[in-house]
Amino acid sequence: MPAESHSDSQAKLLLTMVLLAFMGQMMLNPVIAPLSRAMGLAEWQIGATISAAALALVLLSQFWGRRSQRLGVKRTLVTAMVIALCGLGGFTAVAWLGVRGVLTDGPLFVMTLLTRGLIYGGAIAAIAPTVQAHLVTHAATESERVKAVGALGAAQGAASILGAVAGGVLAAAGGLLFPVSTMPVVMLIGIVILVVRFHEQSPDRLVEKPASVSFRDRRIFPYLVTGFLLFLGFSTVATLVGFAVQDRFHFTSNGTAAITAGILLGLSLVMAFVQGGVVRRLGWPAHRLLRVGFAVMTVSGVLLFIDAPVWVFGAGCLLLGAGSGLAMPGYTAGPTLGMDRESQGGLAGLINANNGLTYVIAPIGSTALYGIHHTAPFLAVLALFTVGLVFTFVHPLFRNEGAVKQSGNDAADSEGQEATVPKVDQPVG
Repeated sequence: MPAESHSDSQAKLLLTMVLLAFMGQMMLNPVIAPLSRAMGLAEWQIGATISAAALALVLLSQFWGRRSQRLGVKRTLVTAMVIALCGLGGFTAVAWLGVRGVLTDGPLFVMTLLTRGLIYGGAIAAIAPTVQAHLVTHAATESERVKAVGALGAAQGAASILGAVAGGVLAAAGGLLFPVSTMPVVMLIGIVILVVRFHEQSPDRLVEKPASVSFRDRRIFPYLVTGFLLFLGFSTVATLVGFAVQDRFHFTSNGTAAITAGILLGLSLVMAFVQGGVVRRLGWPAHRLLRVGFAVMTVSGVLLFIDAPVWVFGAGCLLLGAGSGLAMPGYTAGPTLGMDRESQGGLAGLINANNGLTYVIAPIGSTALYGIHHTAPFLAVLALFTVGLVFTFVHPLFRNEGAVKQSGNDAADSEGQEATVPKVDQPVG
């Protein structure tokens, strides 16, 4: 089956590129706090930079998703990654100048906000929607779409793990500026792989007028609600793990850093394993993945909230990784089933924007709640996951499990046989 083999190889190339693109981003995480201080940035300034990147992602995700269908995957990704490379390269220069005291105060903050915030955030917004739209439009069934978006999520999860490890190792070996200087190189490698190995789509594979998708569309709004609850809870926990470990269990600074790193690494490993391995083998439909995922996350919310030993808190984080690893592919693949080919780029962008919005809200909201009481944000997380669990059982779209598949494909039979979904031909070079 040459066409199938070709499609698989192209999908693997895209996932490799996703791994490299996001790994270049995640390498900054282990050194962001000490680096910002060495540069002379206040905590609120680096927080504002991260929020600006998330906001740029929210605003531009649909634009990139539709553009990828109109101009092609390769052209869109190369353009976006070159812009991201410029942003990372610019931030590297700003970091070097800031650490050496050449760039200070207002100009330092403005240049950091521009390079690592707006330019990089706006460019990286293209990656997930473009790859998702390509993968799902080449999947013939619901289970294939679930597997495809699960693989995409696993690639992003692996990038967070490898990026964090690489950033820490490089910083230990060559100082804080070493991982920062390496980030553009990793991005450049991804661009080279894309240019050399990925085949351009032929014109008849493109969509002349990609459809804009509204969040109010009844076929996708319930999924956006579940995704918002999921990512808001997840990002809240990710933001507060370090604070909770130190304040609840009274570890030293070094002990807190080590245990926090171990917990987050374990969470990421479990989530990537579930998305990339378990979900592919289960073969569950999207609604079932959502229900079981939210059930597991609700249990994790209980363990994170209660006053218990550190191993219980750690177990709660691991369960969060497992539950989110189940729910994320269901949330991402589910709404694609009722949409035609022309809408997949806009839909992928909308999903990416929905996810990004939670990363604008969570750092501010979670820390504000934590300032009121250390357990308040974890109670909020438990409430978010509980509401999500109930929602997946009571909303008509999830109770009438075949409705979306049938609206997306009238050929699906009414006896529960897995529906095929709108699909383009397998790509050729």
